[in-house]
Amino acid sequence: MKKALMTGATLALTTLWLGGCAGGPDWEKPDGTTQQLHSDQADCQVMENKADNDQTYDDCMKGRGWSPT
Repeated sequence: MKKALMTGATLALTTLWLGGCAGGPDWEKPDGTTQQLHSDQADCQVMENKADNDQTYDDCMKGRGWSPT
């Protein structure tokens, strides 16, 4: 279980780092926490990678209530 958590955490951090390199928008959400933002960004990045579609990430983030700034 611990190994799975570490693998998930590594994937999330790598995804966030790579997402930051892309120069995409910052996201804001009323009452959204930094933890929620990071979790949603990681989930949406995985969805985008599976769909192989650049628009999927933005649609996913918007669907979760985030707005680009």
